[in-house]
Amino acid sequence: MMRSIKIVLFGMLTMLVVACTAPIAQVERQPFPDDAQNLTMDQIEDAIIKAATAREWTVSKLATGKLTATYAPRDHIAKVEIDFTQHDFSILYVDSTNLKYNGGTIHKNYNRWVNNLKVDIQREVAAKVALSS
Repeated sequence: MMRSIKIVLFGMLTMLVVACTAPIAQVERQPFPDDAQNLTMDQIEDAIIKAATAREWTVSKLATGKLTATYAPRDHIAKVEIDFTQHDFSILYVDSTNLKYNGGTIHKNYNRWVNNLKVDIQREVAAKVALSS
């Protein structure tokens, strides 16, 4: 009887953990508006940094067209690389702490954070394009 209870509890705990994870989101070659090619790389970088810092990501420049961004709410840490050109951008997983990363899956919050970052980057670059026209 006790063994059955332990097995059921273990199964429920496993399902709970699995319910909190999802395949890791990789934003690859997400296009900018066509007129973004009229912006300089510095202008695009500024827009990306503005979008990220508004959501409390800490951004560091690695090279032209390459940034790292770290988000650290409470005791969680997510680190991504943001690669960009005048045509598109990518947000790629680098590392994490306390997000149940397991090769191809991660806590669902990570995907939400990355999606919010993607949408905000698109919005900021579109706003820069509109101002430069």
